[in-house]
Amino acid sequence: MYIVREAEGSNTFDLLFIFIVLFGAYFVLNLMIAVQFTYLGEAFDEEDRRQKEIKERVKIKQKFKQEQDEIDDLLDDVEESHDANSGDDSQGSNNSKKGDKK
Repeated sequence: MYIVREAEGSNTFDLLFIFIVLFGAYFVLNLMIAVQFTYLGEAFDEEDRRQKEIKERVKIKQKFKQEQDEIDDLLDDVEESHDANSGDDSQGSNNSKKGDKK
């Protein structure tokens, strides 16, 4: 810049130099922003994918727990009906013994 100023004897090239520096800085800044935007977009996509996977796992666990609760309820019902049937048989045999004693 100084060599051109001394050879030309004018300050107009100073403005051109400043313009070139500012334009170059703006251009490089835009390139850096574009690269960061690309990587951030990929990171956000990855995070969205992870969140979807987590939600799917939670749904599967809830469904499994619900099915397990239904199975437990069925087993409880079977045990209760078995206990009730066993209780009726023992009472019936006790009643028949009482009737035999009379």
